[in-house]
Amino acid sequence: MTRALPLLSVLLVGLAVAGCEDPITGPPEARGDTETVIVVTDSVTWNGPVGDALRAELAQPIATLPNNQGAFKLRLQPLTSRSFEYLKMQPHLVFAAPVDAEGEIGEFIRARVGEGNLAAVRSGEAAAVNLREDLWANNQLVTIATAATDSALARQIVESGPELRAAYNRLARERTIGEMFSRLAQTDLEQELLDDQGYRVKIQYDYVQVQDTTAEAGDLEGSFVRYRRVLSDTWRDFFVFSVDGVEALPPPERIDEITDDLLEQFALGSYDSSFVQLDDQRPTTRDSTEIAGRPAQEQRGLWYMTNDVMGGSYVRYAFRDEATDRLYIYYGMTFAPDRTLDKREFLRQMEAVAYTFRTAADLRAEAGT
Repeated sequence: MTRALPLLSVLLVGLAVAGCEDPITGPPEARGDTETVIVVTDSVTWNGPVGDALRAELAQPIATLPNNQGAFKLRLQPLTSRSFEYLKMQPHLVFAAPVDAEGEIGEFIRARVGEGNLAAVRSGEAAAVNLREDLWANNQLVTIATAATDSALARQIVESGPELRAAYNRLARERTIGEMFSRLAQTDLEQELLDDQGYRVKIQYDYVQVQDTTAEAGDLEGSFVRYRRVLSDTWRDFFVFSVDGVEALPPPERIDEITDDLLEQFALGSYDSSFVQLDDQRPTTRDSTEIAGRPAQEQRGLWYMTNDVMGGSYVRYAFRDEATDRLYIYYGMTFAPDRTLDKREFLRQMEAVAYTFRTAADLRAEAGT
């Protein structure tokens, strides 16, 4: 059995001896594209089984996006003394090569493994796919991966695929939240939502509230609040439906019925009898996550407009607040028909809004009051 190897916190002499941290202000913020993972390796490794494994795990097509766009864009970057200074400031990095690779990437990997572990890696006894947060900058994730051979390293990357995707997606979502709301939130609308409903989500500067009403859906009656961001050729749209007195989280099929009922009432099209519905003929994925510390059902899929030729992607979260027996359904959808647009980025913004959810009690606890 090949054992996982923790890598040493040693930087390659000649590339970098000291980190980027300022003794007064601390480490800098990572800068770069949230949607891109830079793969630092040589062209032989990139064009072989290791590159194929990374593309399969981090850039695999997402069936619940209309154009099957990948989770991330992968970009090759050879390692040099000059490029290393640039790389240290990037948010998403993967250093990957067999332990005896030639050139500067090989030297970097071997320095990270350390003399005491090289024999174990070369024999196939040990391998590593090691994730490091904030290694050279804040809001940064660096993966360093090595094994005895290309094929062994590719297998290790595939085995670590779910962990890699979750980690890079989590950081991308956190960076998206920062980009969306650090200076551009509508704090007055957020406070109004908190005062009226007992919870809030972050609301970006150009979203408009289009509904705030009581609604019935699937024999449940609750509060329905919806916001939209409409541009000339795209739009983003989300709602929250909250229901009191729900003692258990309904199954996903039941949440589907409630969602479709709400969409039929409120997400109307331009033509008579046209409205949005979940597309149950297209791929749907379900997963478990947490929203503000609460277990949540996540569902991703595609929506369509009845009696019209329109569609797009959605993400939905359903969860309960046990303290109040309140059910929350958050649903966010995007419309971006231009094939050149980054649909994954738009949907990630809908995810980001959901993860800013807080009840009044949550906010008091976070403030220590």
